[in-house]
Amino acid sequence: MKSIKFVFTIIVLTTSAFSIKAQHVNDPSLVAKGAKVYSENCARCHNARPAEEYSKKEWSVVIPHMRAKAHMTGKEALAVEAFLASTLTADVRNAEEYTKPNAPKKSGEELVTQFGCQGCHQIKGEGGKLGPALDGVVASKGESFVLKKLIDPKFNNAASAMPKYPMNKDDIKAIIGFLKE
Repeated sequence: MKSIKFVFTIIVLTTSAFSIKAQHVNDPSLVAKGAKVYSENCARCHNARPAEEYSKKEWSVVIPHMRAKAHMTGKEALAVEAFLASTLTADVRNAEEYTKPNAPKKSGEELVTQFGCQGCHQIKGEGGKLGPALDGVVASKGESFVLKKLIDPKFNNAASAMPKYPMNKDDIKAIIGFLKE
C-alpha cells in the first residue's frame, strides 16, 4: 500500500511539473525570481550546476522532487522552472535569426531583468552573490571579455554555472551599454 501511495505521489508531481505553461518563460519577473531562488537555494547544496546539465523534461522531474526537500513554495518552484526553461529555449543562440522583425528593442536594464542576471550577480549592491558583481566589469575586464562571456559563458571557465541565453547582437550591445553605466 505504501508503494502505491509513493508511486501515485510521483505521478502527480511529475504530471503537475509538465503542466508548466510556456508563457511563464516570457514573464521577466518570474524568471528573475527563479534565478534568485536557484542562486540562493539550489546552489547552496549543489554548487550551482549549469542549467544545460539536464533537459527541460529532466528538470520538470527534478524540480518537484527538490521542492519538497528544499522547502520551496509552489510559486518558487514555478519560478525556478521558468528560469531554467528560459535558459534552454533554443539550440540556435546568439544569432541574427533570433531578431524578430519589427520587435521593439529592449534596454540593457530590461534585458538584465528578463534574463534574471541579478539572481546570481550584484548590480549596484542588489542581487545574488553566486557570480561576481557586475559593477565596473566592462571597465575592469574590457568590453571584448564581456562580449565573449555573453556569447559563450564557458569560454574562460568550463565549470561556469552561467547559462547561455538566447541573445542577438542588439541585446548584447544593450547589456554591455547598461553595464558601462
